[in-house]
Amino acid sequence: LVDRARIERAGLRAWVALGAHPGGIPESRVDDFLDCWPDALREYGAAAVGEIGLERCTEEEERVLARGLEVAAEVGLPVVMHTPREGKGRAVERSLEMLGKSRLDAGRVLLDHLDLEVVPRVMDSGCWLGLSVHPAKLGPGEAAGIVAERGAGRFVIDSDMGANPSYLFAVPAAISAMDDMGLDEHTIRAVVHDHAARLLGPDS
Repeated sequence: LVDRARIERAGLRAWVALGAHPGGIPESRVDDFLDCWPDALREYGAAAVGEIGLERCTEEEERVLARGLEVAAEVGLPVVMHTPREGKGRAVERSLEMLGKSRLDAGRVLLDHLDLEVVPRVMDSGCWLGLSVHPAKLGPGEAAGIVAERGAGRFVIDSDMGANPSYLFAVPAAISAMDDMGLDEHTIRAVVHDHAARLLGPDS
C-alpha cells in the first residue's frame, strides 16, 4: 500500500494484488493469514489475489495455493500465479492441475513468468499467459518473438519489477521490439494493456 500511494502520487493508476508469494510464505502464523485473507482483500481494495503459486512444489506451498484459489473464487477476484525459474515445467503442470480442481475459472488466472518451453503447454489452458521482461527472465526481444510467432492470443507482457534488480523500461522495450518486428498496433496494445485491463476489470 505504501508503493500504491507512491505510484499514484506520480500520476499513475495502480491496481493492488494481495497474496502469499511461495518464496515468502511465513514460517509461523500462516493459518492466521489464510483465515483473514478474504477480509484483507476487501479492506485494502485489492484488484487481484497474488502473487500465489509454486516455487519448489512443497506441501505447504500447495496448501497456500489451494487456499488462494479458493479465496479468489469466494471474493470474485482474478489471480496472478507465480511460476519458478527452476523446475518451471513441473510447477506449471501442478499449478494447472490444482486450478482444474478448484472452483476458479481459468480465464481469471494470469500464469506469469512463462518461457519458451512452457508457453505451448499453457496456450490451450484458458489462462492468461504472462511474459515477464526482466533481467532474470525474458529479454524484450524474446517476449516480442513469442508474440510475433503466436499472435496476441491471451498474452500479457509485464516487467515483474520489484525490490530485486529489475528493468524499469521493460514494457516500453518490448513495445519497441514488437514494433521493429512489424507487429501491428492492435496486437501490441493488446499484450501490453488491453489484456491486463480485461483480467483486472470487473467483467473479465
